[in-house]
Amino acid sequence: MARPADPGIRARLRDQAVGYVLTHGIGDLALRPLARALKTNARMLIYHFGSREGLMREILIGLRERESARIERWMKSGRKPRTMAEFLSWYWRRISAPQSRAAVTLVFELYALALRDPDAYPGVLEEPVAFWPKLVRAMGVQAEVDAVEATLLLAVTRGLLLDLCATSDRRRTGAGLDLLARLLEGAGQARA
Repeated sequence: MARPADPGIRARLRDQAVGYVLTHGIGDLALRPLARALKTNARMLIYHFGSREGLMREILIGLRERESARIERWMKSGRKPRTMAEFLSWYWRRISAPQSRAAVTLVFELYALALRDPDAYPGVLEEPVAFWPKLVRAMGVQAEVDAVEATLLLAVTRGLLLDLCATSDRRRTGAGLDLLARLLEGAGQARA
């Protein structure tokens, strides 16, 4: 009878794999070099994650968990309530910073893999769409517009990030985000 997987080892391997791909990317990632870097072997990675694709999904989950924890800390800090425009400005400063480039690039690499083979990467494309409505509700946006507004926020933010990655033009993409934040403030005032 096979011994059950140790969740502590799996979590440690996932965290180490996140760090590795943030430095090296995933374009040509093979399990054996990754396993060597993590001081394990490919067989153990397969044991804990099922496949390369399973490991990639777990890496994305690890990135999202880190990001959700940062967002939660921000939402609990400072004055209450926070507005969506305030959140977008804070979030953009963070994710558009040069030190966030590796994580943003990694997310787009995973999106590209999932677009080519969605069955191998379940959730990669759908989970961000589910995340933004939760965030919008947490920010206090009215329930009847949250799905549409969340879709718009995700699409614009993702588009600006992709543009930033492609052009490195932080001034122009940042101005686009500032315009979105001002539009949100205006929409919020009109609803009030």
